[in-house]
Amino acid sequence: MKEIIFWGATGQAIVLHDFIERSGYRLVALFDKNKELNSPFQNIPLLHSEEFDSWISARENKIHFAIAIGGSNGMDKMSIHKMLVEKGLLPATLIHDSAFVSGEAEVGDGCQVLAQATVIARAKLGRSCIVNTSASIDHECVLGDAVHVAPGARIAGCVEIGSYSFIGTGAVVLPRIKIGENVIIGAGAVVTKNISSGKVAYGNPAKVKR
Repeated sequence: MKEIIFWGATGQAIVLHDFIERSGYRLVALFDKNKELNSPFQNIPLLHSEEFDSWISARENKIHFAIAIGGSNGMDKMSIHKMLVEKGLLPATLIHDSAFVSGEAEVGDGCQVLAQATVIARAKLGRSCIVNTSASIDHECVLGDAVHVAPGARIAGCVEIGSYSFIGTGAVVLPRIKIGENVIIGAGAVVTKNISSGKVAYGNPAKVKR
């Protein structure tokens, strides 16, 4: 089995750990900046992020990584992704065995497609995206780097979502909508109009609040 680390040691790590062995990976360590956390897994060490350089220098095998950080932390996730790649680690693309990903879709390095999620034909996902539990990305959608589509969200066909954006739980984005970079769409929102970069929008229909 390929060795993997998680960067992040809370809920997303627990979700990923549930199926990584079925995907051919063995978790060997977790890293997190929060020194007060304990490892959620027996016999798997949790190390502080400052310990990473000394830990990796002692490893001989190639190590894969998954960034186990959810929510609206897209820019932080992408920074960590780039740092780990520069240090020679390999991004793991993790797809739950109950998810559906079309053979005509493009899924970037380090993406996570979780239980019962769907990615439909000709959709394109950038690096380190999360398509969470039961979320759907329909045909010809384009997601930038480190986009997180939360559980149960529905992205209709031909939607564009800029890098680092977060689509909240149960939100719906109608066809051909364009959402900019670093946008937060609230839970249950229905997005009927384009949203420019850096905005927070929620409601039905979704309106920009700040």
